[in-house]
This record gives sequence, structure tokens and C-alpha cells, in this order.
Amino acid sequence: MKVFSKLFFLFFTLLSALFILHSPSFAQYSVSTYAGSDSGFVNGTLAESKFNGSFGICIDKDGNLYIADSGNNCIRKIDTGGIVSTFAGTSKVGSKNGDRLSSTFNSPTGICTDDNGNFYVADFLNHLIRKIDNQGSVTTLAGSGQPGFADGFANEAMFNFPRGIAIDGYGNIFVGDSWNHRIRKITPDGNVTTYAGGGTDIGPESKGGYIDGPDTTARFFTPCGVACDLYGNVYVADALNHRIRKIDSYGNVTTVAGSGQSGWNNGDFNDGDYKSAILNTPTELCVTFDEDIIFSDTFGNRVRKLSYDGRVITIAGDGTPGFLDGDGALSKFNYPRGIVMDNAEKIIYVIDSKNFRVREISPNLKD
Repeated sequence: MKVFSKLFFLFFTLLSALFILHSPSFAQYSVSTYAGSDSGFVNGTLAESKFNGSFGICIDKDGNLYIADSGNNCIRKIDTGGIVSTFAGTSKVGSKNGDRLSSTFNSPTGICTDDNGNFYVADFLNHLIRKIDNQGSVTTLAGSGQPGFADGFANEAMFNFPRGIAIDGYGNIFVGDSWNHRIRKITPDGNVTTYAGGGTDIGPESKGGYIDGPDTTARFFTPCGVACDLYGNVYVADALNHRIRKIDSYGNVTTVAGSGQSGWNNGDFNDGDYKSAILNTPTELCVTFDEDIIFSDTFGNRVRKLSYDGRVITIAGDGTPGFLDGDGALSKFNYPRGIVMDNAEKIIYVIDSKNFRVREISPNLKD
């Protein structure tokens, strides 16, 4: 009987190992630390750099990375040579405009860039949208500086803790206006309108809703990250609805991944078809050239992919908070947030917020 038990145990262990080795995330992706070590504010090499509660990330056409380093109230840059520097901000709290190195921010969370070298920042606790132009000057693009909800031009508009930000090919900016439970649009001439979402309950203590439908009839619950594809669609990490939503070029809102109950602590985990997949507070996302959506399932401590064919898989993270590099399914994250893909290199960069690092997810060339 003891011999049989040992043989059964060995067989079960081998079977489990084979299952892990052939799971999609294990076979296809490898996780490593790209930059950062522990909490702090240090520039320099990748290994010696330090970040503090970073949130958003974007990549320019030359492959440089830019990070909304929220806890340090500034924008950091990682150049293609692997050197980390301060791109904008002094680390002091404020809303000062002017030269980028003397400007101030208040917990910036989202950042995106256009093809002309301009950057746009969701300045979370200032309730502003800021612009860093290609000459190095910081200006306020939209927002009054007070939390609230109002459409209008420039400082007539009001935001309520804006988080994610993205720009399309026509220069329109889309903002995940989290506690207004809306997606806002800023046209190149500075006019702010409500692109999707509605309701009367706003503010940090409010509850959003979940309704698919045309533009302002739709409902969101703390939308965070936004991303634009090449066809005029806007994708939203609808955090407390635990879903990924799509706003097509006609303004229609649909659910492209996620199911289950909305609200705090109601997220969970299940991979599979987009209708049956379960998410746990996704906060940031990006769209690849192949029209896959890569998203940070933040409270689930995973990085997941919604494929063009409508399947959701986990590509990194085992779901338990921690820190571990290695093959996809065995790696660990702690509140992954900002995410971007270098489409040329097929490398995904993730802000691992509570580990104070930028992680790299690359194709596993061993397979």
C-alpha cells in the first residue's frame, strides 16, 4: 500500500507539472524586473532606480518609456539606454505650469503621448488634464482644479479624480473620469464633452452603474484606464464593474470581457470565453497592433489578455500578492496597474505598483 501511495503521489506530481508546463501563460511568457527596487525617488540605472506608487505608463515612437510616478508627484523617463530620469515635476505637490523640470503635479496617474512628442497627463488629485509639449513646457489643458462635473472649454470643464488617458489618431483625448463614472473627450481645440456614461451620483463615495448602450445612456463604475485602437474604438478598464468595455466609433458601449456582480470586493477569477470570464478590478489596459487587449487585473494580481477571438487568458501572475520573476503562471505581482506594449519587440511593460517596480513580460523564446 505504501509503494502504491508513493507511485500515485509521483504520478500526480508529474501530471501537475505537465499541466503547468503546457498552460498558455507558462509556455508563452516570461516575467523579469525591468526597473526599480523598493520605494523611493532615485534616478540612474535600471537597477538603482526607485519609484513610489507609480500608476500609468506609455511608450513613445522611439521606444522610451514614461511613467506617472504618482507617489513622487512627477513624470519619470526610462530611455532606451536604460537610464531613469525625471522628465517633469519636482516631487513637490502643486499645479505649477512652466518649464517641465520646475512644474508641479499632485499624484499623476495617467500618461499618453502623440506622434509629435507631446505628452498628456491625468493629474489625479489636481482634477486637471495637463500637457507637456515637445518644447518642454507644461500647461493646463482642461479642468478647473476643483472636483466636480461640467463640460465646456478648457478651465470651464470639471473632472472628478481623472485616472486613465489616451489619444487617438485625430488628436482627440479620452479620459477615464473615475468618480464621475464617465469617459470624457477633449477635442484638439480644448472642448471637453461627455463621450460615454451618465448618472447623477458622483464623487468618491458614490456608486456607478452597469448598462450597455449608446453614449450617455451607458453606465460605468469607476472607469480607470482607457486605450484607443486604429479603428476609432475606445476600450475602458471599468474597474468596479470588473469588466472591459468597448465604445465603438458610433458611441455604442458594449461589454467585451467580464461577468459577475459589480461593486467593491465582488471581483473574482475565471479565464475562458469573454462572456464567462471573471475579472477582479481591472485598472489599466492597452491594445496591441493585433487587436488583442492586455490588461492589469489589479486586485487579482494578474496580467491577462483578451484575444481578438474573445478568449480571456492569464499571461502572468498566479493571483497571490507577492514578488517573483519567472515563467508566466508562476510569477507574482502586487497590484499591477499601468501597462503598455512595445509592439516592435512584443514586450509588455507593467507597473507593479506595490512592488515599486516596472516588470517586463516577454515571449518565452525557449518554446
